[in-house]
Parts: sequence; structure tokens; C-alpha cells
Amino acid sequence: MADVHVPPDVRREILRAFTRKYHLQLRSDAVQFVCATLQAHGLLDEPVARAEAVEALANALVEQHFSGASSAGFDGLVVTSDVLCKVYDQLVVEGAEEPGAASAVTMGDTPNLERYFHVCDAFKLPRIRFNGSRKIFEPIEKPASLLSSPASVTEHLAERYELLRSVVLRNEHFLPPLAAGARESHMKLTTTKNLLGRQGQNCLLFGRLSTTPDGQYVLEDTEGSVHLDLDAAIAGEGIFTEGSFVLVEGEYTMQERLHAFAIGHPPSESRDEARSLFGHVDFTGTGAVPQKHVAAMQSQEMQHPDLSFAVFSDVHLDHENSLSNLRAILQGYGDADFIPFCLVLCGNFTSVSMEADEGNRDRFEQGFLRLAELLQRFPHILEQTHLVLIPGPADPVSTPLLPRARIPAPLVASFEQSLPSAFVAQRLHWASNPCKLVYFSQEMVIFRDDIMSKMLRSAVRLKDELRDGDLQKFLVSTLLDQAHLCPLPQQVRPVLWEHANAMRLYPMPSALVLADRYERFELTYEGCHVFNPGSFRDGAEVRALLVNTSELQE
Repeated sequence: MADVHVPPDVRREILRAFTRKYHLQLRSDAVQFVCATLQAHGLLDEPVARAEAVEALANALVEQHFSGASSAGFDGLVVTSDVLCKVYDQLVVEGAEEPGAASAVTMGDTPNLERYFHVCDAFKLPRIRFNGSRKIFEPIEKPASLLSSPASVTEHLAERYELLRSVVLRNEHFLPPLAAGARESHMKLTTTKNLLGRQGQNCLLFGRLSTTPDGQYVLEDTEGSVHLDLDAAIAGEGIFTEGSFVLVEGEYTMQERLHAFAIGHPPSESRDEARSLFGHVDFTGTGAVPQKHVAAMQSQEMQHPDLSFAVFSDVHLDHENSLSNLRAILQGYGDADFIPFCLVLCGNFTSVSMEADEGNRDRFEQGFLRLAELLQRFPHILEQTHLVLIPGPADPVSTPLLPRARIPAPLVASFEQSLPSAFVAQRLHWASNPCKLVYFSQEMVIFRDDIMSKMLRSAVRLKDELRDGDLQKFLVSTLLDQAHLCPLPQQVRPVLWEHANAMRLYPMPSALVLADRYERFELTYEGCHVFNPGSFRDGAEVRALLVNTSELQE
């Protein structure tokens, strides 16, 4: 934002509105943003309307970012222009939905779609941790590090346990009879510590499925562990792997083992339910969306029923067939005058890992230059479409660690230089793996990994009888019930612990893209639209999945 001259009396009025009532401190860029907004609406010379507009911004800021917190909780916090810009955008949406609710500071404005679309990098997400004792999400003040501290491991696992346990206890089957809306009978959880002296009794436990050094199964919670006998356990729906958090029902034996009768995943919690509890929490860094604001944002989404996202995976840029197939698809979009709002290309971007041969670096760079040449043939697409590029497991720099950073900038510098500078600055997005796309009230998580094969290789239990489509459903239900993209042990899929919040699937997203080499599938689970576009590679069927925003609402 260019420097804006703020008259002294206007500055005093702005600062007074934010500090006297709410104890917030405004940075100079925030003061300039407010002044520029007032000036754009012709309010600088109208004292009454100006005061109302400033008060509306201050109220909306507190409601969206500090709802449910005491004034002491944000006393002295510094407010930036970026935060106020997000607040202003929300006011514009509400004013467009209900003109009578529009304030003087947004009157006449209409939502610009570009301002409500965000690509959220895994390494730039707000660091937020669930506090199990207070049942709230709290910010982590310490900056994240790639070299995680020893405490990060236990803190992350304890947070996952507490978060999922809170979801379990909110489920109607676990509500005590005296609670409003509870059933006459309910399930009761116990902990490993409370098993002492209960030999011969049946019990229900919740914890992390793990193994001892000698290969025996145990169930761990924050109070201890108990050995499991799973030989006769009946598995519920889902894929049960070491590292997942499960409910186990069984008998505690004289040998101090839990003889399991049944094992199941924790129940999931819908996106709407989570929003009703934590709508004031900004999980993505794009601004919180309290439940009361969702209807206005959804109304704006429905006004653009043709807006779609196209997703491709395994786009091998070193194969001419892949590029020719992609050229045919882009040509089809242009001929039909149906251009996706966002085009997502997931790796691997070459058929051979660069780490396998240093000479493959040239292959990688040349592949992207050919992609740039292809895109330049469709200037109307470059003018209207956002392009998101997500690395695959074998793309540089190949590593088993999750999340993965974007493709290194030096390797794609020539690609960027070959494209219009306006497109590179505004519509080209180098994303991490996983990443999140936010559009108004919707959130799409994109994860490029061969997760199906990894989950099946690490499976401890599956249902005895499987029908067609069960594996896809089980994979989806497992990830969403676990509220985690990769509920596997560290030795199978290592995680950067201090960035592990990027793997969290809570609140449940509107859509989840599992870009996997496994066969294409599409289904909806608990209101979350999940799909795998399949592998777009040399000789493969030309296919992409278009996600329409109105379909996600349904």
C-alpha cells in the first residue's frame, strides 16, 4: 500500500475507536488502510458517517479474530493492514448478501472473487495447538523449526490424542444421560491408568495403536499403555494401522492384557459442527469464518455456479504425450468457453527422479520450459486461471518428510521468465505438499502421495469381507476420522513435527484431493467431497476432475 496522508483528527479518531474500547494497537499501515478506505467511500469529511464506519471495522475485527476471548486475552495486540483487509472483505460479502446490513464503509462495494481465493502453504499456516485441558485452540508463540525439538514429538501426539478424544466425547453415543439430547444409555471411556484392579471386566479405551520393540501390539494414551490381544478382534470400517488412534472394546485379563472384542476408528465431526465450536479460530491464515458468516459467503459462491477447479496428477512434462494431452484439454476449455478458475497440476513432473541421475535436472527444467511454451498458446487462460503447482514424491528435492516444501525456485526460474510477469505475480502459485485452497467459505486440501499403498502395507486389521469400492471408502473414512492426512508411524512416513499442523484435517475440509497413483475414485463422506483424479501420465487416459463449487455445497 502506498503511503497515505492521514489527517491528525482522523488518526486520533481511528486510534481512539480501537484502543479505548478494545485495547488494540494499530500499526501505521493499518491506520493508513482505514483512512484510505474512508477516503474511497467519501467519508473523510462526514464526521458522523466516518465514526460509524470506523466503529463497524473495529467491531468486525474483534468478532472475527477475537470471538470468545476475554479482553485480557488480546490486550495490546498489534493490528496490521492485512488483518483489517480481511475484515473489510467479510463486511463486503455480508453487505452484498444483505444490503440493509452494509455499513457506510462498504456501501456499494461488490465482492471481487480474486480477493476470496487463497493458496495456503503448509509452512506458512498459523501455528495453533489444541489445549486438551481447556478444550480450545491456542497459538504457539515460538517460531517453527525444521530441526524439531525432542518435546515436539510428544506434544504433537498428545495434541492429536486430546483433539480426537474431545471429538469422541462430544459424540451422541458418548454423552452422559443427563446431558441435553443424550441417549438413555451411553458408552463410557476409561483410561489405561484406571484398568488397575479391573481384571475380568469389560471396558472401552481410546488411544494410539503402537508396537513394542519385541513386536507386540499396545494401546497408548497420555496415562500409560496396555498390551493388546487382537487375535479375535472384529474390525470396524476403515484401515487400522500402527500410529492411528482407535477405540478398543475388550476384557482386561488377569495377565494385564486387553483381550479385544472390537476395534474401530473414532467418530468424525462434520465441518459445520466444528465451525460452531471453533469458527473464531483462523486455521489457514486467511481469516476466521464464524458460523454466522457462512451463509453470506455461501450465497456468494452460489452466484457463480460455473466456477470450477481442475485437478491433474502425475503430469510428466518430459513425455510428449502428456503435453499433447494437456494441450488438447486446454484447447477444449477454450473452445467450450469454459475456463476453470483454478488449474492444479501435481507432480511427479518427470517420469524419472532427479536424484537418480544428476543429468535429470536438465530434463526437469526443459519439461517446465515446454509447459511454459504450451501455456503461452492460450493467453485467455493465463488471463483468467490461477495455476497451482504441487510437488510429487519424486520431484526435487526428494524426501520422505512431510510436509514438503515447494519446488526449489532456481529450478523453475526459466519457466517463470518465459511467462507474462503479471501472470507470474498474480496467478502462478508454487505450493507445498500438502496445501490448502480457500475460496470464500470453502476449503480444499490437496495431498499428493501414494497414500493407499502405504496404508495397506502398514495395515494391522481390515474387515474380513471386502466389496467393490470398500478400500476407497475405508481410506477416506480413516483419514477423516483420524483428522490427519497420514496416520502412520514415524518410521513409515516421517513428519516435520513443528509443521505437523499442516497434516491436520480438523475442521473437516469441504473437499479433499488425494492425488494418488491408485485408480480414480470420487465419493462424499460426512459432507466432505473426496476424490482421486488418478494418474495423468504417458499413454494413460486423458482425465481430470472438475470440482464445481455448487456441487460442494450439496
